[in-house]
Amino acid sequence: MSCSKMLCQECATQWDGIWHCAACLGSKRGAAVQRSPFFGWVAVITLSLAMLFAGARVMVWTAALLAGLF
Repeated sequence: MSCSKMLCQECATQWDGIWHCAACLGSKRGAAVQRSPFFGWVAVITLSLAMLFAGARVMVWTAALLAGLF
């Protein structure tokens, strides 16, 4: 708790094992870092393209194997 004031049971909230007042807890919640989802989208697109490529190769090789059996 950063303000070091006395807390009553009604206005205190326990977070990570430490009791915080409403003002300190509000400042901790407001300190969240907003990150850009750019790298997440790049990873999803890259993984999707890799899976599409691998799936196409598996289908082609499966068709060639089945054609060779008959």
